[in-house]
Amino acid sequence: MKFDVFARTEIGCARERNEDAFLVLDLEHGSSGLVPPTEHRSMRPPGTVVAVCDGMGGAAAGDIASKMAVHELETVMRRRSPLIDVGMVERTMLEAVTSANQRIAQFARQYPDKRGMGTTMTAAAVFGPDVIIVQVGDSRAYIKRAGLLQQLTVDQNVVGQMIASGQIRPEEARHVRQRNVLLEAIGVQERVGPDLIRVRVQPGDVLLLCTDGLTGPLEDQRILSLMMQHDDPIRCCRALTEAACAAGGPDNVTVAAIRIAIDPVMVINPHATVAFERRGALA
Repeated sequence: MKFDVFARTEIGCARERNEDAFLVLDLEHGSSGLVPPTEHRSMRPPGTVVAVCDGMGGAAAGDIASKMAVHELETVMRRRSPLIDVGMVERTMLEAVTSANQRIAQFARQYPDKRGMGTTMTAAAVFGPDVIIVQVGDSRAYIKRAGLLQQLTVDQNVVGQMIASGQIRPEEARHVRQRNVLLEAIGVQERVGPDLIRVRVQPGDVLLLCTDGLTGPLEDQRILSLMMQHDDPIRCCRALTEAACAAGGPDNVTVAAIRIAIDPVMVINPHATVAFERRGALA
């Protein structure tokens, strides 16, 4: 199978600077960035890594933390490449999270005015029919199959924990006052507890990674509606970020769309249930 990918970040309407960051790393060709290939990207090993990060901490520290996290992710993935199987992909992504946590914490100790800096991370490794997702914080990963949008990650915040434990329903989350209080973030504590998700994709699927600058102002149904209108990843990312800004843009907003190309030779069921497994504290 092959795929297309695009990512976009916007400062929004209320923030003075953009503390989000993203990564698109093609391990097959060793290239990093959004320069489009001459044809669809291949899903064969060693794969492609896509990530979004939402920095926090103020005093110019959030943007530093998010950039450090994507840099460390890229460094570790390049160092361990070629990745030969799904197990190696999972171990390497977890290693990258641990390394980023240590680097950011060390930086904060070295510069006391940056104390409290940290970042979320939602990263996906496209590796054959399997996509491996590592999650820290409350940025999200979704999958769109046919006319349905399903959240693959669990928000590692107070609301995510309440939903996971059955205290509230997902539709009640917007009314919880402490909904943005994170339980996990990279660089804040000595140890970090990422979730790990493995999802089996098929042609026609679209994976969406996003910071909460998108999911804050836009409900899932609105996100799905825009994704249904814009199949191309470039147009999809533009439509989503512009809609978040039009809805008030209270935060930086970053999205990445990964579209699995349709293969006319393959017979698929577009309404098949999404098969995925999640491992972690809130799984």
